[in-house]
Amino acid sequence: MAVSIKIGMQQSQRLVLTQTLRQSIEMLQLSTLELAETIAQELVENPVLEEEDTARLPGIENGDGELISSLNRELSGDDSLQNSKDDIDLNFPDVNENGYSGPRDEEDRKRQFIENAMAHSESLTERLMSQARINGSSPAEVELMESIITAIDERGFFTGSIEEIAAAKGTDTDNVRKAIAVIGTFDPVGCGASSIQETLMIQASQLYPGDEILKAILKDFFRELEKLDYEKIARALNISLAEVIEKSRMLHTLTPFPGRQYSINDIRYIIPDVEVRYLDGEIIININDDWIPQIKINRYYLDMLKKKKLDRQLKEYIKEKVQSARYLLKNISSRRETIVKVVTAIMGRQEDFLLKGPGYLRPLTHTEIAGEVGLHESTVSRVTSNKFVQTGWGVFELKYFFVSKLKSDNDEEHSSDRVMNLIKEIIARENPEKPCSDEEILEKLRKMNINLARRTVAKYRGILKIPSSNRRKKLNMIRSEGEK
Repeated sequence: MAVSIKIGMQQSQRLVLTQTLRQSIEMLQLSTLELAETIAQELVENPVLEEEDTARLPGIENGDGELISSLNRELSGDDSLQNSKDDIDLNFPDVNENGYSGPRDEEDRKRQFIENAMAHSESLTERLMSQARINGSSPAEVELMESIITAIDERGFFTGSIEEIAAAKGTDTDNVRKAIAVIGTFDPVGCGASSIQETLMIQASQLYPGDEILKAILKDFFRELEKLDYEKIARALNISLAEVIEKSRMLHTLTPFPGRQYSINDIRYIIPDVEVRYLDGEIIININDDWIPQIKINRYYLDMLKKKKLDRQLKEYIKEKVQSARYLLKNISSRRETIVKVVTAIMGRQEDFLLKGPGYLRPLTHTEIAGEVGLHESTVSRVTSNKFVQTGWGVFELKYFFVSKLKSDNDEEHSSDRVMNLIKEIIARENPEKPCSDEEILEKLRKMNINLARRTVAKYRGILKIPSSNRRKKLNMIRSEGEK
């Protein structure tokens, strides 16, 4: 078969993301703190950007655009930035004469908060290592404990291999087990265990030494303890039910994951991106700009561009950096406008929530908001990602306000949020001695013209982390016994 090479033309369409478009898309997904970090990094990397003296600046809405006109004049002619298809639009809104600015009250306090939020706190590994160096009887024992500690995860559990550590350190497995036992006495107590049962046994032996009944319950009846089968434990140990309940209360002072208190990954700082208030029938939206550095283009570099004898390579470099700075300022402003637009639409649909609180959300989808504000559904998804809103009912993630529709048997539509709130209310009013089964909850909902499948009730109860009726009955019994 003959092989030939031919030259042909084919027409096709491709989406090419420019740098400014890519930056704009990425910025939509950033939280307030992440945006502040991004701007701080840009201040380091782009020499034409500088942070404004906050004492003299007006708010973002008060700029008169003098810098915009100045840039049009200074960068016209030979120095124009209009030498590519991505011409810079110098007349965008919300950028005042000094660049982008937001209110900056209590500057020192906010800077300190961000520094504290990013500051390194002592990790579990560091905590255990420092104690190993103090308690080790010899350099060899310290090294052995350090090897063990590196195999302890953020929960406080040992996940390594005793045999591998013994071989690596040239010792026997008994010495490794003894070292693990010593680590278990460190603060936090119980680290180095391989399971929840084991870590609770270690903690109980330290906090309640000599309590043989507690030790027996943890060692031999841990499965019954998980099932709250206190009657079986009482019969097996020949003790009263009240005594078993008392031992259970003692176990509540222990922690199943001793390392969690030192887990840096579990620390999450939330700064609301938006504040929403409802005053006299009007929804008021305020963007939280307080944490975002106010930036502008340094006029020194703009003046340099006017010099005719400026080195050509240097001039091109400054032009590039000025262009990059303008894109950044425009994208910050665009991000702000888009967030306001989307949040305004969301809150307009969820006015009942603003008036009555959680449990009164209406069914709402990204598609509905996208159609209302004239944006693509993916853009709405980016805007609501990783964003929090401060309301009169607390701080909520923006995604919280998107609620699925639930169609009952009679074709009526309800929001899943509303149905879950009703389930919660029904259970709160139930007889503690005879909790409602899922079937009984279903019957009560039907009387409210909400016809669902029983599995839907069970699903929502699970989402709410509400135990089954049998487990609620046992918990109520334990609670009442403890109050006697």
